Amino acid sequence: MVGDPWPAEAVVRAATGPDLERGMAQRVAEALCAELPVDAVTLALWTDTPERRMLFATSPAAQRLEELQFEVGEGPCVTAATTGRPLMVEDLQGTVTQWPLFGPLAREQLPTVGAIYAFPLVEGDAHLGSADMLRFEAGPLGAEAEAAAILAVRAAALILLTAKVSPALDIHWRRTHVATGVMAERLGISPAEALARLRSMALGTGRPLPDLTEDVLARSR
Repeated sequence: MVGDPWPAEAVVRAATGPDLERGMAQRVAEALCAELPVDAVTLALWTDTPERRMLFATSPAAQRLEELQFEVGEGPCVTAATTGRPLMVEDLQGTVTQWPLFGPLAREQLPTVGAIYAFPLVEGDAHLGSADMLRFEAGPLGAEAEAAAILAVRAAALILLTAKVSPALDIHWRRTHVATGVMAERLGISPAEALARLRSMALGTGRPLPDLTEDVLARSR
């Protein structure tokens, strides 16, 4: 299955173009969204680890999708990053997914999302994270579009690997990890246990993890 190289070329042009007002991750994500038949895109590093970082989301729904997967520790892009293979959720609202926590919560909190297409960010032996693409209409991405997306996401992975974009990570994602450290120190527990508690609080209260993060940081001032 050979994909159309045009989306990959567009990603490279966006990354190397003169528009320096937007960050590298933003330009790459927006190029993926513009050139592929999807409605929103996110880019995340270290998707299947507690150190996960979101680089950019092209819409609020895409951002919430990433936050939710981080909160519950599962979901299509986590699986894609772990296995190194694309994963397609063609009908989020109409089918039971393989993720017992993510599936019901995604249907509840993302009622306008019809399909999710998750691709691992892989370049050679380097597994960097994932690219999540969502579409408001349910249905398959299609063989040709999937092949083109694989090429485009590989181009994105190479760009992100060589651009060293990690210092420009999304600020609220960094604040979640700061809050984890604060909570761990205050309670005398490990950062992993503190993160697990934050996730449990998010699930128990229905509040997004970034909101709970701000509560923790506010109490530490």
